[in-house]
Amino acid sequence: MFIGLFLGVCLTILVLFIKLYKNITLFSFKTMAFGIDFFVILFYTIYFFHPHVATKLVVGKLQYLLDAGAGILAVILYGLLILFINDTFPKISNVLNLFITFIGVGIAVPFTIGLLTPVIQFFHHSFTFNGDIILSQNHMLSLFLKYMVFGIIALPVWRYRMSKLEEF
Repeated sequence: MFIGLFLGVCLTILVLFIKLYKNITLFSFKTMAFGIDFFVILFYTIYFFHPHVATKLVVGKLQYLLDAGAGILAVILYGLLILFINDTFPKISNVLNLFITFIGVGIAVPFTIGLLTPVIQFFHHSFTFNGDIILSQNHMLSLFLKYMVFGIIALPVWRYRMSKLEEF
């Protein structure tokens, strides 16, 4: 009797893990497709806008509201520019979006590994991550393999990004 209960609980955990893995994969796919470049645009807009414009226009905590407004406006303008380029110049849009996706994957993969480092260290105690992905002892081979992995990850994300751009 207890073996059946144990197997049922294990099967339920397995199904929940598969569903959770599927949801995490879809969420990370969508995030890599658009979220990374939108976040970079938002971050750098606020980073450059705050000391040069916001501090000179207003005083106090209103600066941060102005920073957020400028960042959101920059993200909206960036999104509209991407849509305009996609509608007007589709071939240029394909190359541009592939480049943007490759850069996004190059940011997202080390960030994800950095977030997962405590989990990996739980199973492999000597694992350390310093922000660089080293796949070989030879530096040039390691760079080549790293960018090949980024390219392999970037292609389906790019296809997803282009399919979502075509929907608009």
